[in-house]
Amino acid sequence: MSSKNNPENRGRLTELRRYNGEECVPILLIDPTNRMRYIAAAFKGNGQLVCGADGRPIPYKNI
Repeated sequence: MSSKNNPENRGRLTELRRYNGEECVPILLIDPTNRMRYIAAAFKGNGQLVCGADGRPIPYKNI
């Protein structure tokens, strides 16, 4: 009998998204001053937010 919690049964993992050739990971961004809460992208190596030309964080789904 197999278990739903067995990682081997979950199938292939999805690849991380890339921004300018660097891997990005999803993080939860909470901004209480602007009342925003969404999943943003951060660089995997150093953890810095991925920001666009206007200086605002880019949502992970837009990468």
